[in-house]
Amino acid sequence: MYPVCEETNVSLFINNQKIITFMCTPENLKELAIGHLYTRNLIEDIEDIQSIRICNSLKNIYITSEFISMNNDISLNTVLSSACGSSPNLNLKLDKILESQTNFHLERLKNATVEMFKLAVKHQKTGGMHSCAVYNANKGLIALEDVGRHNAVDKIIGACLSRNYDLRDSVVISTGRISTDMILKCAAAEIPVVVTRSIPTTSALELAKKTGLTVVGRIMASEPIIYINEERILK
Repeated sequence: MYPVCEETNVSLFINNQKIITFMCTPENLKELAIGHLYTRNLIEDIEDIQSIRICNSLKNIYITSEFISMNNDISLNTVLSSACGSSPNLNLKLDKILESQTNFHLERLKNATVEMFKLAVKHQKTGGMHSCAVYNANKGLIALEDVGRHNAVDKIIGACLSRNYDLRDSVVISTGRISTDMILKCAAAEIPVVVTRSIPTTSALELAKKTGLTVVGRIMASEPIIYINEERILK
């Protein structure tokens, strides 16, 4: 049997109203929903969600929350492709510059990336999945996979929120190209450093400059590229 990546449509309902359909790998759906709502600033904390239920047979996620108003800037019935992320004009509050003073050793970021790849079971089987991890010097590393790199970011942020993980002193590590929507998500979650084995786009770097994020590319190279806000990275 030839290797393939599992991808299916999963719909998210809030208070019985369908708001979006993800094209994603149908695992860690609770984390995907929480991370997506949080990075769109539709919730301020996981406690804003009264209940969350996953219907695996129908591939639906049901959330109830009195804090999410359908009058907010929610694009109803949007299909979110696994190949591209959200539109940059989301309901995000990016008027605050990230001021994290946490420093990260470059060698430790490399080691964390190696650990992420060791945990990437689906990528090892297919060669076509994206992995995303959050690394914190005090709490270690959490890693998850998805066919879409932006879905993987939402999943890992949702996982961290579920585990009371402090994102403001953490790093996001991705296997994929860093695009604008990924910077938007990390900025909304107040994550100060984004690392990839690949490279960022020009628009992503412009947004990182505006929001104060540090961006590191080619992390597995002998000399990784620290594109912007290099003061957080110790060599």
